[in-house]
Amino acid sequence: MEELKLIDNPAKHRFETHIGDDLAYIEYAHFKGDIVLMHTFVPEALRGQGIAGRMIRLALEFIKAERISIIVYCPVITKFIETHQEYKNLLDEKYAG
Repeated sequence: MEELKLIDNPAKHRFETHIGDDLAYIEYAHFKGDIVLMHTFVPEALRGQGIAGRMIRLALEFIKAERISIIVYCPVITKFIETHQEYKNLLDEKYAG
């Protein structure tokens, strides 16, 4: 499986990865010092290959290294964190469900 390279594109408020000619991304916003993870997008032709999960892990590792808390609106990321408890501590306790 090809290694994904996730880049932070602050001008577009998203983490991005290019796979061939396709672009997959995680949209985010900033709120009171947190990063709000809004939406995960993988082109239809690439779905079912685990790309979303790999992108989410890379984004969460980046956020963890930056010591930033997160708020999650994206249901895909919520499910990922539920099954990967090592990232639960990134959730901003004031907003965690």
